[in-house]
Amino acid sequence: MKGVYVGRMVGVGLNDGKPFAFYRLSSRSFPNRKAVIKGDEVYIVNLTETDNPYVSYPVVKLLREYAVVSNGSHTPFIAQALGEESPKKALIHVLDAMGYERDDYNTPRIAAVVQKEGNKAWLGFVGKDELWVKEVKLEEGKAFFTATYNVDGVETLSLDFKDENDLAERALNLSFAHPVLAIGVVDFGDKFKIGIRGVKNL
Repeated sequence: MKGVYVGRMVGVGLNDGKPFAFYRLSSRSFPNRKAVIKGDEVYIVNLTETDNPYVSYPVVKLLREYAVVSNGSHTPFIAQALGEESPKKALIHVLDAMGYERDDYNTPRIAAVVQKEGNKAWLGFVGKDELWVKEVKLEEGKAFFTATYNVDGVETLSLDFKDENDLAERALNLSFAHPVLAIGVVDFGDKFKIGIRGVKNL
Protein backbone atom coordinates (compact mmCIF):
# COMPACT_ATOMS: atom_id res chain seq x y z
CA MET A 1 0.00 0.00 0.00
CA LYS A 2 3.02 2.27 -0.24
CA GLY A 3 2.08 5.68 -1.55
CA VAL A 4 -1.67 4.95 -1.42
CA TYR A 5 -3.97 7.75 -0.28
CA VAL A 6 -5.97 6.55 2.73
CA GLY A 7 -7.30 9.90 3.96
CA ARG A 8 -7.95 9.76 7.67
CA MET A 9 -6.71 6.76 9.61
CA VAL A 10 -7.28 5.36 13.14
CA GLY A 11 -5.35 2.54 14.72
CA VAL A 12 -5.05 0.62 18.00
CA GLY A 13 -2.48 -1.77 19.38
CA LEU A 14 -0.20 -2.95 22.15
CA ASN A 15 3.43 -1.94 22.66
CA ASP A 16 5.56 -3.07 25.60
CA GLY A 17 2.34 -4.16 27.29
CA LYS A 18 0.80 -0.71 26.91
CA PRO A 19 -2.44 -0.23 24.92
CA PHE A 20 -2.28 2.62 22.44
CA ALA A 21 -4.26 4.39 19.74
CA PHE A 22 -3.26 6.74 16.96
CA TYR A 23 -4.78 9.07 14.41
CA ARG A 24 -3.16 10.02 11.11
CA LEU A 25 -4.47 12.86 9.00
CA SER A 26 -3.67 12.83 5.29
CA SER A 27 -5.24 15.47 3.09
CA ARG A 28 -5.07 16.66 -0.49
CA SER A 29 -7.54 19.55 -0.15
CA PHE A 30 -6.78 20.94 3.33
CA PRO A 31 -3.14 20.24 4.28
CA ASN A 32 -2.80 23.39 6.38
CA ARG A 33 -4.04 22.06 9.73
CA LYS A 34 -2.75 21.56 13.25
CA ALA A 35 -3.68 19.55 16.35
CA VAL A 36 -4.27 21.34 19.66
CA ILE A 37 -4.47 19.70 23.10
CA LYS A 38 -7.11 21.12 25.44
CA GLY A 39 -7.10 19.21 28.72
CA ASP A 40 -8.28 15.66 28.02
CA GLU A 41 -9.23 16.46 24.42
CA VAL A 42 -7.44 17.10 21.14
CA TYR A 43 -8.83 19.19 18.29
CA ILE A 44 -7.93 19.35 14.62
CA VAL A 45 -7.88 23.01 13.59
CA ASN A 46 -8.02 24.04 9.94
CA LEU A 47 -5.89 27.10 9.14
CA THR A 48 -7.28 27.85 5.67
CA GLU A 49 -10.46 29.85 5.16
CA THR A 50 -13.34 27.60 4.09
CA ASP A 51 -17.01 26.98 4.70
CA ASN A 52 -16.41 23.21 4.88
CA PRO A 53 -17.77 22.13 8.30
CA TYR A 54 -15.82 18.86 8.40
CA VAL A 55 -12.18 20.00 8.40
CA SER A 56 -11.99 21.16 12.04
CA TYR A 57 -13.19 18.74 14.71
CA PRO A 58 -12.56 17.05 18.07
CA VAL A 59 -10.28 14.11 17.33
CA VAL A 60 -9.36 12.64 20.76
CA LYS A 61 -11.29 12.38 24.02
CA LEU A 62 -9.71 10.76 27.07
CA LEU A 63 -11.85 9.11 29.73
CA ARG A 64 -10.92 7.31 32.94
CA GLU A 65 -11.22 3.87 31.32
CA TYR A 66 -11.08 4.61 27.59
CA ALA A 67 -9.51 6.75 24.90
CA VAL A 68 -11.67 7.68 21.91
CA VAL A 69 -10.09 8.65 18.59
CA SER A 70 -12.07 9.58 15.47
CA ASN A 71 -12.12 11.73 12.36
CA GLY A 72 -14.98 14.06 13.22
CA SER A 73 -17.66 15.53 15.45
CA HIS A 74 -18.76 12.07 16.56
CA THR A 75 -15.80 11.90 19.00
CA PRO A 76 -17.57 13.47 22.03
CA PHE A 77 -20.80 11.60 21.33
CA ILE A 78 -18.97 8.26 21.45
CA ALA A 79 -17.29 9.35 24.69
CA GLN A 80 -20.65 10.31 26.16
CA ALA A 81 -22.22 7.00 25.11
CA LEU A 82 -19.40 5.10 26.84
CA GLY A 83 -20.79 6.32 30.13
CA GLU A 84 -23.92 4.27 29.53
CA GLU A 85 -22.98 1.29 27.35
CA SER A 86 -20.20 -0.94 26.03
CA PRO A 87 -17.68 0.32 23.47
CA LYS A 88 -19.21 -1.83 20.73
CA LYS A 89 -22.73 -0.53 21.35
CA ALA A 90 -21.51 3.06 21.73
CA LEU A 91 -19.78 2.92 18.35
CA ILE A 92 -22.72 1.25 16.63
CA HIS A 93 -25.28 3.69 17.99
CA VAL A 94 -23.32 6.87 17.31
CA LEU A 95 -22.02 5.90 13.86
CA ASP A 96 -25.46 4.68 12.79
CA ALA A 97 -27.13 7.86 14.05
CA MET A 98 -24.66 10.31 12.46
CA GLY A 99 -23.82 8.44 9.27
CA TYR A 100 -21.16 9.46 6.77
CA GLU A 101 -20.15 13.08 6.20
CA ARG A 102 -22.25 14.93 3.64
CA ASP A 103 -19.33 16.47 1.77
CA ASP A 104 -18.27 16.19 -1.88
CA TYR A 105 -16.68 12.80 -1.22
CA ASN A 106 -19.27 11.24 1.11
CA THR A 107 -16.37 10.83 3.52
CA PRO A 108 -16.86 7.91 5.92
CA ARG A 109 -16.75 8.41 9.68
CA ILE A 110 -14.23 6.20 11.43
CA ALA A 111 -13.51 5.73 15.14
CA ALA A 112 -11.43 3.74 17.60
CA VAL A 113 -11.84 3.01 21.29
CA VAL A 114 -8.99 1.57 23.36
CA GLN A 115 -9.48 0.33 26.91
CA LYS A 116 -7.11 1.30 29.69
CA GLU A 117 -4.94 -1.56 30.92
CA GLY A 118 -6.87 -3.92 28.65
CA ASN A 119 -6.15 -6.26 25.78
CA LYS A 120 -9.16 -5.34 23.63
CA ALA A 121 -10.03 -2.40 21.43
CA TRP A 122 -12.75 -1.49 18.95
CA LEU A 123 -12.78 0.01 15.48
CA GLY A 124 -15.82 1.36 13.65
CA PHE A 125 -16.69 2.64 10.18
CA VAL A 126 -19.76 4.12 8.54
CA GLY A 127 -19.84 4.99 4.85
CA LYS A 128 -22.61 5.65 2.38
CA ASP A 129 -23.40 1.94 1.99
CA GLU A 130 -21.54 0.29 4.86
CA LEU A 131 -21.55 0.20 8.65
CA TRP A 132 -19.43 -2.05 10.80
CA VAL A 133 -17.88 -2.22 14.29
CA LYS A 134 -15.23 -4.79 15.13
CA GLU A 135 -13.61 -5.83 18.39
CA VAL A 136 -9.94 -6.75 18.12
CA LYS A 137 -7.71 -8.59 20.58
CA LEU A 138 -4.52 -6.59 20.89
CA GLU A 139 -1.21 -8.24 20.04
CA GLU A 140 2.22 -7.06 21.11
CA GLY A 141 4.00 -5.01 18.44
CA LYS A 142 1.00 -4.94 16.11
CA ALA A 143 -1.46 -2.20 15.18
CA PHE A 144 -4.96 -2.77 13.82
CA PHE A 145 -6.21 0.09 11.67
CA THR A 146 -8.86 1.33 9.30
CA ALA A 147 -9.14 4.44 7.16
CA THR A 148 -11.61 6.51 5.20
CA TYR A 149 -10.31 5.39 1.79
CA ASN A 150 -8.60 2.41 0.17
CA VAL A 151 -8.53 0.18 3.25
CA ASP A 152 -10.78 -2.88 3.31
CA GLY A 153 -12.17 -3.33 6.80
CA VAL A 154 -9.47 -3.77 9.44
CA GLU A 155 -5.84 -4.25 8.40
CA THR A 156 -2.65 -4.69 10.42
CA LEU A 157 0.89 -3.38 10.48
CA SER A 158 3.92 -3.78 12.74
CA LEU A 159 4.52 -0.83 15.03
CA ASP A 160 6.84 -0.26 17.97
CA PHE A 161 7.85 3.01 19.62
CA LYS A 162 9.43 4.58 22.71
CA ASP A 163 6.69 6.94 23.90
CA GLU A 164 3.61 8.88 22.78
CA ASN A 165 5.66 11.34 20.70
CA ASP A 166 7.54 8.55 18.94
CA LEU A 167 4.21 6.82 18.23
CA ALA A 168 2.90 10.00 16.60
CA GLU A 169 6.06 10.34 14.53
CA ARG A 170 6.02 6.72 13.38
CA ALA A 171 2.34 7.00 12.43
CA LEU A 172 3.06 10.18 10.49
CA ASN A 173 5.93 8.48 8.66
CA LEU A 174 3.86 5.51 7.47
CA SER A 175 4.19 5.34 3.71
CA PHE A 176 0.75 6.64 2.78
CA ALA A 177 0.34 9.70 0.57
CA HIS A 178 -0.19 13.35 1.59
CA PRO A 179 0.59 13.21 5.35
CA VAL A 180 -0.34 16.26 7.42
CA LEU A 181 -0.13 15.26 11.10
CA ALA A 182 -0.49 12.36 13.52
CA ILE A 183 -1.51 11.92 17.14
CA GLY A 184 -0.36 9.15 19.47
CA VAL A 185 -2.23 8.13 22.63
CA VAL A 186 -0.52 5.68 25.00
CA ASP A 187 -1.75 4.12 28.25
CA PHE A 188 1.04 4.51 30.81
CA GLY A 189 -0.98 2.97 33.66
CA ASP A 190 -1.53 6.13 35.66
CA LYS A 191 -2.97 7.98 32.67
CA PHE A 192 -3.11 8.24 28.90
CA LYS A 193 -0.43 10.46 27.38
CA ILE A 194 -0.77 12.33 24.08
CA GLY A 195 1.90 13.04 21.48
CA ILE A 196 1.53 15.14 18.33
CA ARG A 197 3.71 15.36 15.23
CA GLY A 198 3.10 17.36 12.07
CA VAL A 199 4.85 17.45 8.72
CA LYS A 200 5.59 21.17 9.15
CA ASN A 201 7.42 20.71 12.45
CA LEU A 202 9.40 17.54 11.86
